[in-house]
Amino acid sequence: YKAIRNHKVQSIVEFGLGDGLRTETMLRVAKKFSVTNGLRYTGIDLFEGREDGQPKLSLRDMHKRLSSSGAKVQLVPGDMASSLSRIANSHVRTDLIIVSAGQSAETIADCWFYFPRMLHAGSQFLIQETGGGSYKTLSRLEIEKLSEQHVAQRAAA
Repeated sequence: YKAIRNHKVQSIVEFGLGDGLRTETMLRVAKKFSVTNGLRYTGIDLFEGREDGQPKLSLRDMHKRLSSSGAKVQLVPGDMASSLSRIANSHVRTDLIIVSAGQSAETIADCWFYFPRMLHAGSQFLIQETGGGSYKTLSRLEIEKLSEQHVAQRAAA
């Protein structure tokens, strides 16, 4: 929430919505500290396709909950890697990218290629630590290095 407040975030892409409460709070904070009315939010999640043991989350219900925030909401059903490959080019200059805990290392590795094109100099990139508590911040330079490593590994394979 501090990143949203301090950077006056206007566009958010979130991978894994959990039960949706964090998302609702993020949008409230972003709206409060926003400098314009153009808040955009994209959430990528399996929604009804979640495995047993995960909280149930309906795409339709979530869209209804988030639309009341006043943000332009886009919800993308599907796994992180395939969904990101479809939306990355339409989400350039994203202010905040959040990757929730529970995403596998392999899935995230498949996404490094797409992240650099979505970022600008002031973008924030947060990965939630295992256990769901704190977040690790990655710089744009770190993300670009991870992307280059992933491309090199794929080329060598």
